[in-house]
Amino acid sequence: MLVLSAMAIAVPDSQQLGPYSVSFDMNTDLPHQIMVSEPIQAQSATFYSMQIFTDNTTKAILTVSEYANPIDSTQGLYKQIAVMNMALNGFNTTNVEDKIITGKEGFLISGVPFPGNTIIPADAKLFNALCWMDSQGCECGAVSVGTTSVDITSSYPQDVTESLLSSLQIVKGGATSSALPAPSTQGGQVLPPE
Repeated sequence: MLVLSAMAIAVPDSQQLGPYSVSFDMNTDLPHQIMVSEPIQAQSATFYSMQIFTDNTTKAILTVSEYANPIDSTQGLYKQIAVMNMALNGFNTTNVEDKIITGKEGFLISGVPFPGNTIIPADAKLFNALCWMDSQGCECGAVSVGTTSVDITSSYPQDVTESLLSSLQIVKGGATSSALPAPSTQGGQVLPPE
């Protein structure tokens, strides 16, 4: 089931993403829509995802990953993985910074296309941010463990991406994962399943 919502300009957004209430303010005049995907259930995790998009090249993807058992949530490991993913997508990492996201420790990585790349526009920018909602130190050593991560990938301009990240609030509760996603409080359209 997909939910497509027309958003009012520069108004805080609110969306139900499975069992999570998600709110944010992109603080932009860019018109945008939200598309919520059906949860993906694997043996060890459930993934809740939505896209915020303006056009085919300007969008943000937010995914909440809920693991059945605690897994390694050490920040350094995920920074390395994010830098590698950036390179695999044709982007050279230009900055890695620690950042508070949803009130939790996380990071933001910025990238631009590798020189000579003819597939990606030269002025494109890509941002990837990640935090764990419940990461805790482990008795097993210098690592952390958690069960719920939040991953955001954005091709919006840096100021819009920063506003999204600094205002992002995710709270578990409300609808159950088996319930249909609720339309945005701004109004919206529920589309039939594909």
